[in-house]
Amino acid sequence: MYFRSMMMIACSGLAIAACDSDAGEATSAAAAESSATELGSDARAGESEITLDAEGEPIDFLTYGAGAFPVRFDREAQGTAAGAVLDGRLGYTNISNSPTGPEEPISFIVELPAATTFAMFGIPPQSSFGCCSGAHINTVTVEGSATSPDDGFQQLGKFRVDPEVYDEKQTFPAENRMPVRWVRVTLEGRQVPDPEDYRGTAFTELFGYGSQEAIEVADDQFTGRWLTGGGSGGGNGNRIELIQDGALVTGCGMSGGNAYTVSGGIENGLLRYVVDSDTVPIVAVINSENQLSGAMIGRSFGRVIGEPGGAPTSCTPGQEPPPNPVATALDQCRAAIVYGINFDVDSAAIRPDAEPALNQILAALADRPEMQVVIEGHTDSDASDQYNLDLSQRRADSVVAWLVDKGAGAGNVTALGKGEGEPIADNETSAGKASNRRVEVEPSC
Repeated sequence: MYFRSMMMIACSGLAIAACDSDAGEATSAAAAESSATELGSDARAGESEITLDAEGEPIDFLTYGAGAFPVRFDREAQGTAAGAVLDGRLGYTNISNSPTGPEEPISFIVELPAATTFAMFGIPPQSSFGCCSGAHINTVTVEGSATSPDDGFQQLGKFRVDPEVYDEKQTFPAENRMPVRWVRVTLEGRQVPDPEDYRGTAFTELFGYGSQEAIEVADDQFTGRWLTGGGSGGGNGNRIELIQDGALVTGCGMSGGNAYTVSGGIENGLLRYVVDSDTVPIVAVINSENQLSGAMIGRSFGRVIGEPGGAPTSCTPGQEPPPNPVATALDQCRAAIVYGINFDVDSAAIRPDAEPALNQILAALADRPEMQVVIEGHTDSDASDQYNLDLSQRRADSVVAWLVDKGAGAGNVTALGKGEGEPIADNETSAGKASNRRVEVEPSC
């Protein structure tokens, strides 16, 4: 079957998740054949070089959710275009108010979290009315460098977006298949320049299909302080401080003079975290220049960019220990979202790097011996509803068994698999799916 031989699925099974391979052989094989048919002959020609997800869909490595973030761009001139390329939402964005195309080519540089070899690029289906009938960017050029964000770029592909193709994805094979860490995207022209058209020039999405090396994460990769721009109140204004312990990442920060707490976890080299009681997750990486780059997934796709630095916070070693976000949530009688509890693929076996996150839950329960809580497992929408319910229940049971074995009251902790029924992000993108795979500690109060 098309793509069948090249399913390179890498899943760490975060937070009671239905991992990529959890859907089973038959489901994956059927989905792979369907996906290959949609991509056409170009995809079949390069099938051994394209990584698929559990549903047989090619993984797009040019998205925020895959850890791709712009590092060389003018926020005002290129920020909108960078967001259109990387947000993964498949909608269209006006990147120029001119109905004849941008006056100058729009170019920006993206850093990838690991060496990536692109086999194919693509554009999603366009609408035959409104956007983007004739109003889409005409020419896309993709260059790559394995050296730095400033030099060493070679052309990976250059293609024209056909204005007459509306109902299917357009794909373009890469002409130069080399591993790269930085990608320069250049957008220019308009399909049908028309000075009388009331519409500007739009762009939808750029897919980058291929294979990526494993993302390497040091034991202290996400430990540090970063300035996030603006703010007041001293200490260089808005800032965030993170502390990594295994797959668990906690921290705190300042925004507009107000303090907040962070709760997150690492999956496949990428950090996902939530702030205070907000349920909208942020996906983040530490890039090659030690900048914190991230994006909010599910609401605004707002960017987080942090330069190293800033005054100490309450999380700084030697200061007061950071608050336990699970304990804070329970005291406020709300569910605590917990990332960083990792499982083996298609298994309820807890991985060793999950212990810090589990200890966080255990400590909160130990200080509240009379409180009853439900450990909820949540999955993405890959695989069937029943499969996800069963897997999430087994993994919730494993978490409860661990907690009870370590001293939590057996009568105060119960397990409930929720499957895919309560997403906190969309299930249409890899970032949304990963954000939906989580543990929640729900208090009975």
